[in-house]
This record gives sequence, C-alpha cells and structure tokens, in this order.
Amino acid sequence: MFKRGYISIVFDDGYEAVYRNAIPILRRHHLPAVIALPLNGDKLAKTEKRAVRPWSEWLSLVPEGFEIASHSVNHHNLTKLSLPDLNFELTESAKKLNAVTLVYPGGAINDTVISLASQTYQAGRTIHYGFETVPPREPMRLRSYNFSRRNFSVIKANLLALWVWLTNSWLIETYHLIDEHDQTTMHNVKTSDFNRHMSFLARLPVQVKTIKDIINLSKA
Repeated sequence: MFKRGYISIVFDDGYEAVYRNAIPILRRHHLPAVIALPLNGDKLAKTEKRAVRPWSEWLSLVPEGFEIASHSVNHHNLTKLSLPDLNFELTESAKKLNAVTLVYPGGAINDTVISLASQTYQAGRTIHYGFETVPPREPMRLRSYNFSRRNFSVIKANLLALWVWLTNSWLIETYHLIDEHDQTTMHNVKTSDFNRHMSFLARLPVQVKTIKDIINLSKA
C-alpha cells in the first residue's frame, strides 16, 4: 500500500532504561528514532534520580539511522539564561553531538531562544501539542505529542497514527522513559505498550523518519 504521512519518534534525556528497553524494540521493527541528549547527563541523573546513559555511547546508533539531537548542555531553562550562557548551551551541544535538531529543555522557549537557536539548528521541537505539515511552517517551533503514563494508551496512540495516514500529516511522538514496572514518574510508558504501538507503526503505511530526515526531505 502507498505510504502517506510521517511519524517521528523522539526520546528526551537519554535514560538508560530507554536504551535497554526501547532501542531493541525499535531495532526489531526497523524503526529509527531521535535521541535528545544533554551533554551533562550526570547532572540530570542526580536531579531525576535515575540512570542516564552518557551521550558518547548513544552515538553508536547513528549508523543505524538514528538521529542524535541536542537537549542543551546542562538541561537548563533556556529562557532564564544570559546571552553568553544561552549561546554556550546551544552551540557547545550542537558541536559535540553534530546535531541539527534542538529539543528545548522543559519546552521553555521565547523569541530570543528561537532567534539564537535558528543560527545553529535546522529544527527545534517544542512541547506544544499539534500535528505538523511537511514542510513545516515554523521548523524551529515544531509541535509534538508528549506521551506519559497519564495520557498514553495503545488505542489512543494507534488512532493518532491512523489520523496521520488519513490526513497525510506529520506527528512527532515524544517519550521520556520506557519501563514496564516504573511507577515513580508520570513520564513513563510501559515497555509492553510501547512495543504494541511500534508493531502497529511498522505495519501502518506511514513513513517513520527522524526529524532531520524530514527537514532534509522538505528541502529537496
């Protein structure tokens, strides 16, 4: 069947549980994803009290078609920083990760952040809900759907994917933690549910691509 519509799968923060639980599922279904990483993962690990895999170890996924995106250096609220600190958070991360996509920490943006980020990145993902078009109208303000334990169900996620196919639109699915048993955070989605949704995406006639690939496609 002819494929129409696009879905991007994004993981914020680079948790060890995502590498352990989600990456094997994505590999099994031959689906790429975007991994948004803060360079200072140790700081985030202490704050969140859960293991974060070092950014250098995620780079091995790039040859498999995964995209490594910037999540800044220290995962600060970018709108609260001085211009020199903001510039450092944006450019240092892009340089180390070779990133062209920025995922705004905590979704915090303003016109200053957008303006400075656009000098380094091709795209920026927000936490504002919505579907996108290809090409996107505002690539530095990409909308997404943030899945968590509170709002995720396999049926709901599958219906959103079906809507992508019906409308020939682009949906960015955002996840933080994938773990079967973790009930300590609202940002968790069960591994078994994630697997069922990925299995559905693998069979659905939509194109699952990274943000970088879709931005490049829209430029062609």
